[in-house]
Amino acid sequence: MARIMRLARPPNPLVGYARSMTVTLCIETSTAYCSLALADQNQMFCRHEKLLRRHNEQVLPMLDALYQEAGIAVRDTQLIGFGAGPGSFTGVRIAASVAQGIGMASGASVVPLPGSEIVLRSALHANRRNTDPENADPSPADGHRYWLTVVPSRADAFYLAVYEQTGEDALLLLHDDRLYTDVPDWLTALPVPLTELRGLGPRPDWLDATIPFASQTENDMNAVAMIERVRQMHAQGLSQPAHMALPIYVEGDSPWRKNDPAAVPTA
Repeated sequence: MARIMRLARPPNPLVGYARSMTVTLCIETSTAYCSLALADQNQMFCRHEKLLRRHNEQVLPMLDALYQEAGIAVRDTQLIGFGAGPGSFTGVRIAASVAQGIGMASGASVVPLPGSEIVLRSALHANRRNTDPENADPSPADGHRYWLTVVPSRADAFYLAVYEQTGEDALLLLHDDRLYTDVPDWLTALPVPLTELRGLGPRPDWLDATIPFASQTENDMNAVAMIERVRQMHAQGLSQPAHMALPIYVEGDSPWRKNDPAAVPTA
């Protein structure tokens, strides 16, 4: 079911949607969901829909509807963030291709975000929005510091990454994305007891049962949660020309990005 949201102003000043005048588009298509967010100085518009394998058919009509609702021309887009993976082999290419196309048409800069970071930021964003304890759903990211993000790949293979939340929006990457089919040795060598980790995403059958999971469902990556991080990275000079909007690939135990082997900063 689609979720359509229009925010005239932030529901919580901590979210800070209006910190920048930059017209910003964020795209996340690396899971079964297609998530889009478009924000200017005062408003945010989004589409969030479970499409399974229909992203290539629906993402452009969804974008067209988003721009029309916002009253913003595609050519006025100034900044684009996209989920660069790891994730669905086809899904990350769809996001990168759309970012490239709109970026080259509008002259917008692009910012790639790793899927593991989007998983965590989506959970933190949900936590900030749940300000009314009587009406809000419990957030999976409430009150924890160390996070193990899990993104499914194929069969019993999963991408794992570990983050420390050092501030409200500040994340420190302790171990970057790798693809595993069994418990990695580094997990028990972390400077954090396993009991202090909290998992986000579907729990692999082979993962240590001592790690509690705040969420064991499929990852609901939300483009709304990407907006402020993308703007922050752009302000730090970490955006790129549109033609460099490329997916992050993870092969076995070695992550690599075509034409850019450097890791994407997270804070």
